[in-house]
Amino acid sequence: MINAALNNAVLNKAAEPVQAPSGGITELVLTHNAPEQTQLLLPMVAHLSQSRSERWLTWINPGPVDRALLARYGVDTHAIRMIHVPENEDNRWILWEALARGNSHTVIASPGAMNDRELKHLEAAALKGQCQGLLLRMR
Repeated sequence: MINAALNNAVLNKAAEPVQAPSGGITELVLTHNAPEQTQLLLPMVAHLSQSRSERWLTWINPGPVDRALLARYGVDTHAIRMIHVPENEDNRWILWEALARGNSHTVIASPGAMNDRELKHLEAAALKGQCQGLLLRMR
């Protein structure tokens, strides 16, 4: 009787789907000063903004973005949080905080060149906040 109950518990546990960790880092490499960057990036931002999540799409960027342009591409401007950081300031600590807080489903940023250790710290923050990080790199 105990063996049958134990076997059923093991079988039921094995049948449960394994949950992958929610959160991580993706890097997107863009060609510097290419005109198609906007045409590539903004539809992706629009899709992410329309996820109907209770959490923000956060975009950390060095300068202002035209909200009318965002709206033309279909970005839900009520679901996106823009954080403006002066170009000469390091935005990595803001990026880490945005990933780790758990109030964003995705955080987009251009942190510049990073080593493996720095990427692992950001990955840990993304896992902590159950958030996706989209890092934009220019080449």
